[in-house]
Amino acid sequence: MTSDIKAVFFDFDHTLYSHRTKTIPQSAKDSIKILQKKGIRCVLATGRHMLELEHFPEVFTVGLDGYVTIDGQLCLDAEKNVIFSNAITGRALEGLLDIFRAKRIHTILCEENCMYSNTPKDDKIQGLSYAAGIRHPVGEYTGNPIYLGVVFVTQDQEDWLHAVLPGCNFLRWGTEGVDITPSGCDKVSGIRSYLDHYHIQTTQYMAFGDGGNDMAMLQSAPVGVAMGNAWTETKEVADYITTDVDDNGIRNALMHYGLI
Repeated sequence: MTSDIKAVFFDFDHTLYSHRTKTIPQSAKDSIKILQKKGIRCVLATGRHMLELEHFPEVFTVGLDGYVTIDGQLCLDAEKNVIFSNAITGRALEGLLDIFRAKRIHTILCEENCMYSNTPKDDKIQGLSYAAGIRHPVGEYTGNPIYLGVVFVTQDQEDWLHAVLPGCNFLRWGTEGVDITPSGCDKVSGIRSYLDHYHIQTTQYMAFGDGGNDMAMLQSAPVGVAMGNAWTETKEVADYITTDVDDNGIRNALMHYGLI
């Protein structure tokens, strides 16, 4: 099956990028170059917005072939042109805006070209720790399309969120943060839109991830690889568990499948 692989999708945090060393392992960079020389597209698939990725400029030196961003709601080509977008609408948007405007819970709204929060960043929120240094400006809803909401609640606080946000997907990426997307829309839908744009079959790709918002992506991929440092639940749905991001996890999995 891996002989038919035409694209490989990589989550960013703790998969392609190590927050321990604050860099992308050289073995991962070298592996991407080898794949690309074989004609295999290498694409980022992240919950982050492009504006957040600018805080990690190293990612733009790798020469990736595209970016599936904010959990698949905005997909860009290698030149950062939007090739697919999917906004939150209807009752889901109304509910999200109610939460945002109430300002009782730290919430971030993501538009195509900007991100803004309803309250100043609270450094006590543990879920923000790995994004240290990134501060989204406080702002009011602009009326422009919203592609992703980020609400900072713990897992045990999440039930009420489901009740007030019907028709939404809840993609948890940390202990205190959850991404809100339209129902049925996640990294998988973004990946499929990318594949369709480049006429690649849905049987011809591979995906790497570590977090809760990667689970559907790994389940849907013909080959889904969980990092050694992945959540237990994410490992359980993967086809293969590789080593940690800091132990050449991407390279080792690609070698295991004979792609490099």
